[in-house]
Amino acid sequence: MLDTQPTTTAAAPALSRPPLAPLLGALFVAAVVAVDPAGLVPSGPARWTVMSIVMGIAVVSLLRQPLRFDRLTGGLWLGLIGWLGLASLAGADPLSAWIGTPDRRLGWIAWCTFPLMFLCGQALDTRRDRRIVFRGAAIAAVALGVWCGLERAGWSLLDESFAGHRVGGPFGQPAYVGAAAVLLVPLAAGVAFDGRESRAWRFVGVIGVVGAAGGLLLSQTRGAWLGVAVALFLVCARHGSAVRKHWREAVFALVTIAALFAVTPLGGRVVDAFDLHHGTTRGRFDDWTVGATVVVHHPLLGVGPEGYRIVFPQYVSASYVRRNGTEVIPDRAHNGVIDVATSGGVVAGLLYGALLVVLFLAAWRSLRTRDPVKLAVGCALIGYIVQQQFLFPLSEVDPLFWIVAGMLFATRSNRSVELRRAPAVVPVLVALCVALAAVTGTREIVADRLLERAARAPAASDLRDADRATRLRPDSIRVWYADARIAARGPALTDVDAAVARVEQGLRRSPRDPALRLLDADLLVERAVRSGLDDDRTRASAVVVNDLAGAPNEPELWIDRGELARLGGDESAEAAARAAAARLQPPPVSNSAPPGEKP
Repeated sequence: MLDTQPTTTAAAPALSRPPLAPLLGALFVAAVVAVDPAGLVPSGPARWTVMSIVMGIAVVSLLRQPLRFDRLTGGLWLGLIGWLGLASLAGADPLSAWIGTPDRRLGWIAWCTFPLMFLCGQALDTRRDRRIVFRGAAIAAVALGVWCGLERAGWSLLDESFAGHRVGGPFGQPAYVGAAAVLLVPLAAGVAFDGRESRAWRFVGVIGVVGAAGGLLLSQTRGAWLGVAVALFLVCARHGSAVRKHWREAVFALVTIAALFAVTPLGGRVVDAFDLHHGTTRGRFDDWTVGATVVVHHPLLGVGPEGYRIVFPQYVSASYVRRNGTEVIPDRAHNGVIDVATSGGVVAGLLYGALLVVLFLAAWRSLRTRDPVKLAVGCALIGYIVQQQFLFPLSEVDPLFWIVAGMLFATRSNRSVELRRAPAVVPVLVALCVALAAVTGTREIVADRLLERAARAPAASDLRDADRATRLRPDSIRVWYADARIAARGPALTDVDAAVARVEQGLRRSPRDPALRLLDADLLVERAVRSGLDDDRTRASAVVVNDLAGAPNEPELWIDRGELARLGGDESAEAAARAAAARLQPPPVSNSAPPGEKP
């Protein structure tokens, strides 16, 4: 797949794009280091804004010359994006289906960045271009390793902590660190073992391998570990003679890894994976079951991108709630194919699964070579595909994955490759989208900082910062949610009213968002408790009963219903509601089930 030398024929147009490779290399670095410690969510708005701008500029650069694309994967992508567009029209959350939620940012627009980055990767038709991207990945690997090491030592820019001493790194989530490391370790190794690289860059590659591998271990993400293990196993299978020749070194490496896991908490994570009844593996199976249930009930178009969180309370079982709780409402199915199927139905799941199969087979074929660049690409793709079946597509990392996937198809000799020139107006439209993304992202960064400042304020009497944030990003449900929580900190009844007003503003944007609806119910019950008025109790009761119809296994709603029954003097209804809430309470959380396991 990957050619080692640039193709030079008189008939073929010059497709090398000098500005493109540095942009894609910079994207790898930005995906790791772009954080804003002054924001309420440091790992969110800044990263997505920077990545959106860099990706947009890269696409503009790409569109300046004819596009190279593989027919099979191109057709699968066109089908998937088109089908997800139809699903977005009928999505459970019409706004988020297009722009994404502030947490996952994987609406239809973000989905479009994946095939665009895939095209960018296919444009890297020379070894020089690919080397530039690999260097960016090596720098990103170094940054990831340094960040995770400092966090494990007790210092981090992000105020996050996870049970079991897991590290969330610059992403604020251990699972994200694992996913990024699966991609970056092989690419950094490709730089380290590339005999044509300079000594300085090979040294950077070595540091990147060590650093990103350390982040991979410290994240304690077992899906990522499995991805790396599968990739290494397949490499060994392809190069059995080389393994037999260096069997002593291989045995030493295996013994060292086994000893490391035996004397550190890492071994406990492996053992816990085999506890199918009480360990976190059972929680993953539970997630897959709920996701499959959603697909069964919505087989044609799914529930639209970012719609899973909307219907989750409707389909989750009481046993799931008892085992896993609902402190964090799951918004993804924790399996790449099932997750896409929940967003776009069976057709979308099949199209995405077919894409992954095509990539996996192509990566497997690329492992025949001894070229470290080809081996790095193949290992990175195989490892990432495997780990994604225990996570889901990530707006922060998957663009990098698709760049690497595109490099696998970067060859002119392939008969399935076509060359097409985009209409002249397309780059102009993309440039306008980049400018819009820059303005919108900047406004969100400012809003996020205002929310952080308001959240740290000693009282809720001054809501100017939080309200200004809502004016900057009125489409963001997180902004309205945070604004309401800040307003509710005050002791007066008017503070509760202010909070209710802000929640209702958020519900106008996303009427079925479970977090906003639950907060709305809690606030109305709080108002009824404080005022003691029958009208307030009646209003709160109507909301709670309606919410329970859509989320019958939400323990917080049963607690609210019991409190309302107590206010109304109905002891039997109060006892029944509190008993229902007690039956849904999960067991105490142990260190073997860290809250960061499910991002």
